[in-house]
Amino acid sequence: MIRSERTLLGMAALLYFSFLVYLTVGLRFNMLTSDVLGYWHDSLNWRAPFSTWWVPGYPLLIAAVRGITFNLVPPLGIMVGISAVAYLAAVSAVYRLALHNQFPYPFFLALVFALFPLEGLAGAVYPRADITAIALLLLAVLNLEKRRWTRFVIFCGAAMIVQKVMWFFVPPLLCVAFVRSKESRLLLPCAFLPLAVWWVCGAIYHHDILWCMRWSCSHLLVSKSALPIMDGLITPLLSNSLAKTWKGIAIAAVTLLIIISAYYNFRHRHWVGVCIALSLFGMVALVNSYEIWVVVRYSPVLVIPLSFVEIRFVKPSSQRYIRLVAWVMLVAFLASNLAFGFYQARLGVA
Repeated sequence: MIRSERTLLGMAALLYFSFLVYLTVGLRFNMLTSDVLGYWHDSLNWRAPFSTWWVPGYPLLIAAVRGITFNLVPPLGIMVGISAVAYLAAVSAVYRLALHNQFPYPFFLALVFALFPLEGLAGAVYPRADITAIALLLLAVLNLEKRRWTRFVIFCGAAMIVQKVMWFFVPPLLCVAFVRSKESRLLLPCAFLPLAVWWVCGAIYHHDILWCMRWSCSHLLVSKSALPIMDGLITPLLSNSLAKTWKGIAIAAVTLLIIISAYYNFRHRHWVGVCIALSLFGMVALVNSYEIWVVVRYSPVLVIPLSFVEIRFVKPSSQRYIRLVAWVMLVAFLASNLAFGFYQARLGVA
């Protein structure tokens, strides 16, 4: 690990635990609620990991850590610890991916991920499965770019068993690997093995072959309006509620960034970046207005297509100005996370 990466991870750790203190001490936010509490309860029932709501990877990981620590660590201690490790692993993966793709400012791009607007830090500190799944996806992409096929397949399989959202992202990446390298093709189906075993065992448990899809489709994908697609984007924008309108504006901003990323990466034939952008766009098109915030929660993965961007600055004299603008951006990103954390704590949900 080079010195700049150690510095980066030190900064990321400081940001993470400072934000944790901000939420839990400053705002007195009890994070053991909503999805977090649900994951904990599922981890206690690890012998029957067949929830129709989510895949079992994260609850099983919680159960494993609880067993290793002999039940001495409280629930939030375990889950925050897992999320912290995943957050640092994700930041490191972004940095190494930017280096590999010859992005001119890898340190800055990694900080953009660490402080991505609204959910970059706030979403990582609130210990859902999100940051763990994102870390696995980033590690999968890094190993795809480096053509380390065994590691790529392992991270893909792990990502799909940790969060259903990864079902949007991983199959297109496997297609890229299939086209890119003949030597990867025999390994690629193994990425679906953990998911397939869980699916079949769950079908026997629930007596329903589509047991893990029915709830998700009816609650997450079926439109809540007359719009067959884009319900999640359009409905909040047309709402009379100020909160929903701001939600719609945030989704629209992310959608615009997705489109720009997809266009640039397609133009320069960066197919991995195209896959990530189009996976997010698929979520915008299909996820209903009730669950559409998931697009913002997973928007930090847009650093993957951004890592392929070739930035050419014309004058060395402009470097000082560029650094100033970059730090102003990062401060603004941090402020957005602080504001969203305040909103989470005051509403009591995330």
